[in-house]
Amino acid sequence: MAKRPNRATISDVAQAAGVSISSVSNAINGKTAAMTEETLQRIQAAMRELDYRPSSVARGLAMQRTATLGLVVTEIETPLFLQAVTPIEREARQAGYSLLLVNARNEEDEREAVNLLLEKQVDGMMVISTSDPRQNDHLHKVQAEGTPVALINRADVSPEFDQINWDNMTGVKDLVRHFAGLGHRRIAILVGPVNRRSTQERLQGYRAGLEASLLPFDEDLVRPGDYTATPEDWKNSIEELLALASPPTAIIASDDIVAAVVIRALQEMGKSIPGDVAVAGIDDQPFSQYLGLTTMQLPVAEAGRQAINLLLERIHHPEKQAKHILLPCPLVIRDTCGGNKAG
Repeated sequence: MAKRPNRATISDVAQAAGVSISSVSNAINGKTAAMTEETLQRIQAAMRELDYRPSSVARGLAMQRTATLGLVVTEIETPLFLQAVTPIEREARQAGYSLLLVNARNEEDEREAVNLLLEKQVDGMMVISTSDPRQNDHLHKVQAEGTPVALINRADVSPEFDQINWDNMTGVKDLVRHFAGLGHRRIAILVGPVNRRSTQERLQGYRAGLEASLLPFDEDLVRPGDYTATPEDWKNSIEELLALASPPTAIIASDDIVAAVVIRALQEMGKSIPGDVAVAGIDDQPFSQYLGLTTMQLPVAEAGRQAINLLLERIHHPEKQAKHILLPCPLVIRDTCGGNKAG
C-alpha cells in the first residue's frame, strides 16, 4: 500500500515563506494590521503551493471560538421541523460554521441536549420546539453565560432571546374566510393538543374568521384532532360531525396528516371531496401537494433562515437587542377546497 503523503504544517508554510510561525498564524486569523502586503502575499503563496489547510480546532482556540453551532430539534421523526435544517445548515456553512444536530423529544431531553452542546463548546445554539409550555431556565442560564440562543416556535415569548414564531391565528382566520367566501356556512375544526399554544391561537383564529364572515360559533363543530393521538380518534370526530342534524360542509384539520385521515374516512363513508365536504390541513408538509390538499403553510424553512441569521448577528454583536419575529402563514389553495358551495 502506498504511503500516505504527510500533510503540510504551519511550520512548513513558515519555512517556505521565510517568516516566523507566529506570522503565519496571524495571517490565518486575520491579524494582518502590522504585516506588510508583501509578507502577506508571500505567506498566502506558500499556503497555496503546499496545499496547506489550517486546523479548524487550532484556529478556534486562537479565536476563542469553535466555529460550530448547535441545533436542537423536537419531533425529528416527522418531516415538518426538518424543513428548517437544510436552510440552517446552508447558511451556517456559508458563514464558516459547522452544525451539530441533536434531537430532544421532551423537556428533559432538551436539557440534556443543551448540556451536550455546551460540552462541545458551540458558539451559539438554536432550538426548534413544539408550542407546549416548557421551562426556559436552562436556556436563560446558557445565554447569561455567553452562549447566545435563538428560539423557533417557543410557547413563551422571552425578551432575552431572539425568537421566531408563526402567526397561527391570522392563518386560520384567513382559511375560515376562504371557505366562507366559497359559500360554506357550516365550517368545522379539529383542534390539536389542548396544552399547546398553537392550538389556542388556531381556535382564536377560527372564531375570528367566523365573526369576520358573519357566521355563528357552534361548539358542536369543534372536535378533537390531537395529532399526537391515534387515527381512530380523528375518525371518531368525523363520524360525530357527520351525525349532526346540520353537518359541516367544510373541515379544517389540525395538521396535514390528520387531514389525510379525514379525507380517507370521508371517502369510506361515501362522501366526495370536495363535492360533499371540503377539507383543509395545516403545515403544508411535502406530501400534501400529492393529495391536492388545501392547507395553511407553516413557514418552517423561513423560520430556520431567519433564526440562524439572528444568531450569527448576536454572536458578532452580543450587545444587540433581541428581536421577535412573527411570520405569516399563507394559504396554499389546492383541489380539496373546491369551488363555490351551493345552498
